Amino acid sequence: MFGDLARFDVPVFNELSRALRLMDETFGDFGSSDLRSAPRGAFPYVNVGETDEAVNVYVFAPGMNKDDLELTIENNTLFIHGQRKADDEAQGRTYYRRERFVGEFSRAVRLPEGIDADKVQAQMQDGVLSVRLEKAAEQRPRRIEIQAA
Repeated sequence: MFGDLARFDVPVFNELSRALRLMDETFGDFGSSDLRSAPRGAFPYVNVGETDEAVNVYVFAPGMNKDDLELTIENNTLFIHGQRKADDEAQGRTYYRRERFVGEFSRAVRLPEGIDADKVQAQMQDGVLSVRLEKAAEQRPRRIEIQAA
């Protein structure tokens, strides 16, 4: 009874999976992502937000510490490089399923124009890296005082 259901469902999902894979290969990550997209399967996950004063980037890297990550800025792009090492306890084990990413990774986040690269702050706490990239003074909104006539 269940064999009939499996035969019916498998080809449909295989074709869908194949189509998604082809789309990822064709339109996938070109080395950087803009503020509203992330490559499928990317690690670490990244949130980007903006205020009048700064752009804030949050990098979610559980189990990692600040020494495992490297940040650089070049041509209005924030590059996040790092390496997640395998657990020492995992040595000699056989896994039937392993979903935690292990190995080197690199992410690139395109930033808006006008970031002051000299005023960047980064803090790591509980596996979340918070990066504050201040906007240059000329990029910030200014309030203009209205004079009485």
